[in-house]
Amino acid sequence: MQAFILSTTALFLVSCSRYEPPFPKDAIGWSDYKEGTTKFRGRFVLHTGESTDNGKIRVTVLELMAPKLTGDAGDFEARARVKLAFARMSDGKPLCWKIFPENGGGNLSECAGLADEYGIFGAGIRGINVKEGWVYFVLDGVY
Repeated sequence: MQAFILSTTALFLVSCSRYEPPFPKDAIGWSDYKEGTTKFRGRFVLHTGESTDNGKIRVTVLELMAPKLTGDAGDFEARARVKLAFARMSDGKPLCWKIFPENGGGNLSECAGLADEYGIFGAGIRGINVKEGWVYFVLDGVY
């Protein structure tokens, strides 16, 4: 009986191991481009604690969160997540922070002036490597 429990537990742990994506080769930083009809402001890879800016807006990776075993694959916390902070460069004023899921994204309309003043509408998370500590993401908007 103990052998059955140990082998079942080992199988469960192996099946729950997370696939970590490879490091992307197409991160271009702040550079306006289009994919189909969607306009993007850039593609980025940042490690926890790192920032990037375009002279007007700074984006900082505050935290990477590993997925939790919730038993529901559709649960927000069952996916890896990243907390991004957005701040104005002119005075360092924080505009907002938001948590995004891997292979998902979100609207940044609640971030004060980010869309109207800086042309950034949302963020899309293309990959999170929790073990290596980086996130691959895009910012969409107008230019």
